[in-house]
Amino acid sequence: MTIVRTMLSCSAAVMALAMAAPALADEADGASSDNNGGSNGDIIVTATKRNEKLREIAGGVAALTGDELVKMGAQEFKDYLTRTPGVAFNEGPPQNSTAVIRGVGTTAGLDQGQGTTGYFINEIALTEPGYAIVVPDIDAFDVARVEVLRGPQGSLFGSASLGGAINYVANMADASGIDAAAEGGISSTKNASGQLSYRAKAMVNVPIISDKLAVRFTATQRVDAGYIDNVGTGTNGSNDIHNLGLRGSIVWTPDADTKLTYLGLYYRTKADDNSYAQLDVGELARSSYFRPTEKYETQIHSLRLDHDFYGYNFTMIGAYSRKTGDLKFDYSPYYDYLNPGEAHTFLQAGYSDTYSVEARLASPAGKTFDWLVGATYIDTHKTFEEHLTSPGIGAVLDASQLTGPDEYYLGIGDTKGLETALFGEANLHFGPVTVTGGGRLFHNQQKRYVALYGYFYPGDSITPGYMLKDNGFAPKASIKWEVSPDLMFYSLASKGFRFGSPNLGLIPLEDFYTPPGTKSDSLWNYEVGTRLSLADRKVLIDLTAFKIDWKDIQVRLTRPDDFTYGANAGKARIKGVEASVSANFGGFSYAFNGTYLDAKIIDEIDTSSGVIPAGKRLPSSAKWRLSNTASYNLGGDYQPTVTLMHRYVSASPGYLNDDTTFAAYNIFDARASVQVGAVTVAAFINNIGDKRAVTFGYGSDINGQTQFYVRPRTFGLQANWSLR
Repeated sequence: MTIVRTMLSCSAAVMALAMAAPALADEADGASSDNNGGSNGDIIVTATKRNEKLREIAGGVAALTGDELVKMGAQEFKDYLTRTPGVAFNEGPPQNSTAVIRGVGTTAGLDQGQGTTGYFINEIALTEPGYAIVVPDIDAFDVARVEVLRGPQGSLFGSASLGGAINYVANMADASGIDAAAEGGISSTKNASGQLSYRAKAMVNVPIISDKLAVRFTATQRVDAGYIDNVGTGTNGSNDIHNLGLRGSIVWTPDADTKLTYLGLYYRTKADDNSYAQLDVGELARSSYFRPTEKYETQIHSLRLDHDFYGYNFTMIGAYSRKTGDLKFDYSPYYDYLNPGEAHTFLQAGYSDTYSVEARLASPAGKTFDWLVGATYIDTHKTFEEHLTSPGIGAVLDASQLTGPDEYYLGIGDTKGLETALFGEANLHFGPVTVTGGGRLFHNQQKRYVALYGYFYPGDSITPGYMLKDNGFAPKASIKWEVSPDLMFYSLASKGFRFGSPNLGLIPLEDFYTPPGTKSDSLWNYEVGTRLSLADRKVLIDLTAFKIDWKDIQVRLTRPDDFTYGANAGKARIKGVEASVSANFGGFSYAFNGTYLDAKIIDEIDTSSGVIPAGKRLPSSAKWRLSNTASYNLGGDYQPTVTLMHRYVSASPGYLNDDTTFAAYNIFDARASVQVGAVTVAAFINNIGDKRAVTFGYGSDINGQTQFYVRPRTFGLQANWSLR
């Protein structure tokens, strides 16, 4: 706890110094994750489905602007979510890593049911019922901002936002003038076998009709060199990751009251090998017969209409998204007894198609009473296929046990999910006091079908369509008191919910009850907070305390035959405090973000291997998460700037159903940059101490303990150019 006391003491000292500082004439740059943006921290966000200043929102909201992401060299979630209060980002497989907000999660990895965090891009939902095929982690280039909404967002954002939501807001075409930007970089990582990582990105914005019609196109290419050695294949630095992104937008503004926006996006990630290490093989090593590859694709097309009817703002968003994932695993250690000496390849291939429509109408702001009402329709079709193959196994097994050449298992799962809802929110303003009430009236349904064939399922196993339905109301209420433009207090209560998920394809097990599936779980979040500005907004302070009561929690348990199943298991209680402080004086800025979390189950859970006792901490619920960023700009023609970054995570439970604990760690990064005309050049070093910090693992099985790490020490150069 020495590091905790040290960091808290430093933060308290900075806060005390800031409070004592006199008002200065310059405007704040806003460098904190929670308090960032334009002058005086007045960043505009859409957390309430309308444009609103971040510092006027009653609730835990953080936002990082595009400029801030560039300054910190952020490329993906792990670079900025790990510095956001209340968020645990569990870096694991690319495009399949998860963020857990306020400890609301029963696994540190991808949940086999619907996840607890909602992901959005420009307000388009990217989550679906059941197991997520892809958790899109779009490159952080040419971004307006990333908003992180802490606490359940069920009233306005729907299912999956049980713990919170992340909204990635891409820049759209701008008809006011030509613009362009580019980024390039190269870096070297320890244990990457001499391979270099590189990035190349570009954006161009072109008006077609001045102030009326414009197009924007963004392309990104990033290759991250691998650092895990596969001793089985003899490949060093085996887990290279290739990212390709294409994004385009068209914005047409025929008149002052109307805007029509098209957004198209394609993002592909390919991994040459799994990125986890096996502890019984080596610290940064694993072993397999072949290099298991992973490929993820996300495609989005959306059309948005914004129209002003005499001050009433109407918005309609229609979107289509397709996500695909093709993952290969080496299952040879499990099934070598069937075909000794040959590789056994498990392929999981899936796709999801989602069609969504949202329409809403907001009354003019600034009145004593204002409101927003809307409706949502989200239709998802998802299919999974599983294949298990081994060369020459046809000569070993009977033909009736085969499902194809060299294939001895085939599984097909089909899911159709529908979410419909009416939602609304209204505000009553009594001078400095605002009372807000609202909620979401929802209907969810999910139909699943599973068919299993081959060696493990003699006579086949086909489950006819199984339907789950859920109806309910997710309310939200808050009250805020704006004592002055620089001081605000608020209290809030909100409810979150998510889809349940059936257990299909499991053969009944004698003397063991397997439930038919999980029903929806829900929680209530209660919080109080304050936002304080000091020294002419040179110092911004946010402080939030919250308590969460979670019931019917969905958990993943294991049967005596080692097959897993979903179940609802009692209650959990989460309490915590989140704090953000930023100070900006001349060329010096400092930002602190911290979270204290106490997240435990309060009902014991019976399992086939014993009882999970009441009081067991939830995965991803490190008691302390702290980050510090200090930057100094020397001024002058070249604006030389030095930035030091630190983050600390205390010991964290790995899993719900065993006692594995991931050790506490500190990570230090540094950057130095200069500006030459329109070009900014930065040198950086990440993970200076080359810390083997565990972010996530798959637990112990026949492969032994498996773990993902923070990328080893990496140093490199980055250059950014902008026309404007």
